[in-house]
Amino acid sequence: MKYKKKELDTVELGEELLVCAEDGQRMHRLNSTAAAIWRLCNGQRHASEIAAHLARDFRGRSEKEIKGDVCAALQEMKEMGIVEVSP
Repeated sequence: MKYKKKELDTVELGEELLVCAEDGQRMHRLNSTAAAIWRLCNGQRHASEIAAHLARDFRGRSEKEIKGDVCAALQEMKEMGIVEVSP
């Protein structure tokens, strides 16, 4: 599956990110890791590609561990409505 971030209003909070839901009624605060994942969603990258990219920054953890975290974060963001699955 490829993931694409939705074009939503965002506010940078240091390394964190505040994302305003489409309905304008909800805000989601992403920690630095979730924000990095969200920024990498471009409609072209699969979860494994996002994990590989992050593995360069998070030394000491295997790419397999990171991929599990990326998949969990993407699922949560999908449920929040801030990413979507691309064909």
